[in-house]
Amino acid sequence: MDAVWVGLGIAVLGLTLLDVFLTALNYDEAGFFAGRLASWQWSLIRQITRRLSRRWRPVVLRQVTGLQIMVTVLAWIGGVILGFGLIYLGLMQGKSFLYDGVHADLFGAIYFSAAQLATVGTSQLTPNTDVLRVLSIAETLTGVVLVSLILTFLLGIYDVISSLRSLSSQFFSAGRGVGEPIASLKPYFPEGRSRGLDGHLDSISDSFGSYTDGVRLHHAAYYFQSGRDTFSLPYSVRMLSGVIAGLRWGLPASNPVTQEPTLLPLTEQFDKFQAYMHPLLNWKSTDVPEALSRADFDRLIEADRKLHGSMNRRRAAKLADAGDPWVTRFAGVNRDMGELVQEAPFVDLEEAYARYLQWLPFAYHARQFTIAVSKDLDYQPVYSNGTDQVEDAVLIPPSPKKLPSRIRSFFHRRMTLIDPGLSRAIDALRVLGAAIFTVVVVVGVGFAATGSAPMQIAIFGGMITMFAASAAGAGRGRSGWGRFAGVVVIIPVLAAIGLDAIVPAGPLISAIVLVLLAFVGMILAGFGPMWGGFGQLAFVTFYFILLLRLSPREWLLYALTATLSVIVAVLIQAIPNRNAHARVVVGGVNALELRIARVMDPLIDTVSAARWDPDLRRRVHAELKQLHHAASFLSGQLVEPDSELGLTPGQLDALRMRVFDVELAVVNLATAARSATGLRVPVPIRALLAGELEHVQKHVREYPERPTWATSGDDSSAAVHPALAFRDPPVDWPPQARQVHRALYELVTATDALHTAGSAELGSNVTATDDQEEPADATAAWGAPPAADATSEGTASPTDATEDPASEGEAETDAAAAAGPAGATSPTSDADASPFAAPLRRAVQAALSTGLALWVGSLISTSYQYWAVMPAHQVLGETDGETYRKGTQRILATVAGATVGFGLAITVGSNPAVLLPALALTFFASTYFRAVSAPLSTFWQTMMFAMLYEYLGKLDTETIELRILETVVGAVIALVVAALILPTRTRTRLNTDTMRLVRTVKDVTERCLQRLSNDPAAAGFDRKSFAHEELQMTAQLRRVQATAAPLRRASGALDVHGIEGQLTALWALLLYTRHLIAATDALAPAENTLTADEWDQVRTVCEDDFDVLLTVLDGRLPAALQEDIPLADRDDSGDSRTLEAVLSSIARIDQTLAVMIDNAQPDTGRFARIRSALASK
Repeated sequence: MDAVWVGLGIAVLGLTLLDVFLTALNYDEAGFFAGRLASWQWSLIRQITRRLSRRWRPVVLRQVTGLQIMVTVLAWIGGVILGFGLIYLGLMQGKSFLYDGVHADLFGAIYFSAAQLATVGTSQLTPNTDVLRVLSIAETLTGVVLVSLILTFLLGIYDVISSLRSLSSQFFSAGRGVGEPIASLKPYFPEGRSRGLDGHLDSISDSFGSYTDGVRLHHAAYYFQSGRDTFSLPYSVRMLSGVIAGLRWGLPASNPVTQEPTLLPLTEQFDKFQAYMHPLLNWKSTDVPEALSRADFDRLIEADRKLHGSMNRRRAAKLADAGDPWVTRFAGVNRDMGELVQEAPFVDLEEAYARYLQWLPFAYHARQFTIAVSKDLDYQPVYSNGTDQVEDAVLIPPSPKKLPSRIRSFFHRRMTLIDPGLSRAIDALRVLGAAIFTVVVVVGVGFAATGSAPMQIAIFGGMITMFAASAAGAGRGRSGWGRFAGVVVIIPVLAAIGLDAIVPAGPLISAIVLVLLAFVGMILAGFGPMWGGFGQLAFVTFYFILLLRLSPREWLLYALTATLSVIVAVLIQAIPNRNAHARVVVGGVNALELRIARVMDPLIDTVSAARWDPDLRRRVHAELKQLHHAASFLSGQLVEPDSELGLTPGQLDALRMRVFDVELAVVNLATAARSATGLRVPVPIRALLAGELEHVQKHVREYPERPTWATSGDDSSAAVHPALAFRDPPVDWPPQARQVHRALYELVTATDALHTAGSAELGSNVTATDDQEEPADATAAWGAPPAADATSEGTASPTDATEDPASEGEAETDAAAAAGPAGATSPTSDADASPFAAPLRRAVQAALSTGLALWVGSLISTSYQYWAVMPAHQVLGETDGETYRKGTQRILATVAGATVGFGLAITVGSNPAVLLPALALTFFASTYFRAVSAPLSTFWQTMMFAMLYEYLGKLDTETIELRILETVVGAVIALVVAALILPTRTRTRLNTDTMRLVRTVKDVTERCLQRLSNDPAAAGFDRKSFAHEELQMTAQLRRVQATAAPLRRASGALDVHGIEGQLTALWALLLYTRHLIAATDALAPAENTLTADEWDQVRTVCEDDFDVLLTVLDGRLPAALQEDIPLADRDDSGDSRTLEAVLSSIARIDQTLAVMIDNAQPDTGRFARIRSALASK
């Protein structure tokens, strides 16, 4: 065994020293260990920095090289110490060492090795043989040599970084942006003549040569990060390749600039460095695109001339999209170089074509190399108006005066996001106060009358107060005696107590009554929320009577306690809370704006880095889900007129539509950002778009706290918020870049319309058309993954996941229900036979699951069988998927709450000083979260019951086990009943709700087409007449989202044809429908140049597509899908912008319908025919 230790030590030592030698001294080697260690470190740090805010990201990135050097040095030192230590361990035999406080073990050997390497030695362990003495001296000398090699390694790395800094500084760039390669040559071409260019190229060549040689020797320097866009390897590679391409092939060969002697060696340097980095970066090299024929080249060059001449921008954009991207880039290089030397490009097309053939391989490989380096080093440039919008964080202790305001601002933002206007916090405090008052009164009276505290009855009173408080709030906001209208909730409470008094005692009779109450409660829900609340309150009251085992002989005490509880709840809700609703609405607007700003963070990374990896997808989905929740909450507050806001019903409807416009705009922007990933958009354009995103984010964050329509004339917070100026993007921008720019404009327009509109402006809600490009292409946005996207993994809607612990399905359902009278839809689907079919179905399920839960629970325990009832009753949803989700959440929440609650109760015991404040906290939290999150409310409620059992002296191990087991039994029974008894499949309900929405959209589209074709049936067409339909579509879409909540957590939700793609297609359909309504209203009769026959063709195609989609959603085989709208060959050069907006909206609606049909039945539809045609070629 001793020989094994020695051999292992020699191997470790030899490998470590060899790695140091190869890394520090050997040219073109990175060592077999140090290079991999640096690569692993960078991969780990990159995963961390991608999750940091853009403000702090540069701070961490600057530490990359320092951390890599430290870890590498520590690994070398550790390897030497370990190697010598293992050798010493193998030689520790007999009296080979003299020991003084250290034993002959691994620690002693490592301790001696470290002391010798540090040259300080140790007196606790002394070598006693000549071999060990020589070995210890050799280790000391090795330490000296190791320090020298480490210094060489350190200085070499920073010399490479210095070379990179010199190379990056060679490229002139105005401001702090990433700039253009050819534009960086402008200082060397004064008045179009070359001056000092040869020296500039020599300097570039020297810096680039020093850097490439240094990277070959010290590969760890490749990972250097400065945190600045213009001091990085991707920036230098892009600028260098652009300069080479421009000088060599951007001008005719006869121009003296192309004959610069440094150009050929510089090109060779670049090609060699690219070849060296290829296996290290491991990017997939593809063949150079096939060069166009001479005729096609001449045609596209001529088209490019027209593109940049005086012609219609819309026609120019279409012409640019139809061209070859590489010919377009070559034309741009020649055009920029021509401007630089003040000569006309493409004088000789034959000579230009020859240069194009030479330029194409270099440009293509250089672009591949630049993209690979940018992706590997996570290059994310941001450039806006010449300045970076995000300031770098500085690690300087903040001023003590600013710290409190920052803390207050942080908590204010968090509370605004969680509880706008603090409405739930105030209500929970009121309920807690009412419950405490009730318990104190009951305990005090009982103690005075009997000499003992009636804790059971007091707990019953506290529970009744908690559950009656929400129903008792019916009088909130009323005046006079109307504030006490909530006292009617005493009726179901006393009815439940009366049932307990008159029904004979016995488990069977009590179970039957409880089952009947569950049935009746669900039936009453069909008559409206108030009756449903009465039914639920009666069920809960009787349930707690059984759970607390109160004696029927004391029914009068129960009745008096319940009456006191309800009266206290009503009185405390009647306490005035001035401007409460106005604060909630303003807080809801602020929360929505904060959500918009938070969504922008991952979208900036998406555009800047041109990637859509799982992390970014998750972040975008999470933020968008929260944005939808915030918009749903705000829309639910804008239902009925309120004197605090002073807005009419029409103005409230207009506000709700503007909230929905913001949602549509954000979803459209997220999808546009997704489509701009991969290789489609060049780096400078990505940097500009990311800068625009940051500028919009800053614009939204700087809105005044109160919207204009919520401020009075003398309110100082009604400051004027400056509007953003948007310029048309260049016509040669890629369509994906123009799509992002257009989406940004729509977002700013929508948010400004929501926040800065005055009360007088809310009389109408017209979405004005503008002079920007057409809306985003639905096919690229919501169809299959676009080609040539190297970073995407499937197609997904950016609307999934949530960071908020609230139950999103319930929040969406509540919001849909609160969407208002104009847009309200029946909670029953079209599949239901009558309005009471769904309540009857749920009543049967509730009664059956309650009865089964009582029966199975009694088999487990005859004392705690009622614990199984509440899960079985509460987790039932409108579909089996919703029931499964609620049941799973309730089980997990109960297990977590029982673990924490019983653990805390066991730890602190029944000490009132600790237990009573903890009970108050759990009571408050349970009430606070009940309206937004059933799982969190269950968690805190379970904790509360655990501590109550400890306080009452009933807590033991069996109680803990039974509490969890009965919850699981009740939830599982509810799942089984929902799946087997009168089931409603989530997918069936989703298709039914979707069909209702599609029919509404179809009706709106047909009305617009009737107006466009001058159909007499469309007489009196008015934008305002669509207000009802628009609100209805909004409510129906929220209903679809609520129904789809269980499916969004299932596997495959993010697949190409998954639920997320279907939901995003619906968002797109509504967006384009609203565009169509606005454009149709704005179109003047003189601008409508289409004939009646052409409009009839358009109407036929749209109607058929809607019918096919409805047929597919109904589960029937569809008829043949129509081809695209037959207007592709018409001459649209004379079309007005408004008519173009109309036709564009119709085309996008048609494309979105085709995508939805393809998602519903992938083997049919227009896209299936396209795929079949491509496969047959």
